[in-house]
Amino acid sequence: MATPFDVELSMSQPPSEAQGHAATALSDASRAVGLRLTKRGAGELSYRPRVQFPFLLMLWHTLNGERMTVRFEPGEAGGTRVMISGAVARGSHPLAADPEHWAEALGARSG
Repeated sequence: MATPFDVELSMSQPPSEAQGHAATALSDASRAVGLRLTKRGAGELSYRPRVQFPFLLMLWHTLNGERMTVRFEPGEAGGTRVMISGAVARGSHPLAADPEHWAEALGARSG
């Protein structure tokens, strides 16, 4: 069973700019926890298990419920509030739940 995590960060850019930056900036960070960008929506990025061989392994991660959603909302004092939530394999959980892992990739600050 995938282990859930939630992280909240702040960015100085407006939400649309922050989302555009995050789509590229999070590629390595998400790959490190076994996920890849699969869908871009209004104010949201969705991640699912990355394609890998053997495909049975990828199917296992998908059926296990591994996924991540990154939401972008206007911050209270300007800028953007970034909320990262999802579930990953137990071995990737410490890295996924670490705000610094995501903040470093985004150039954001925790909280």
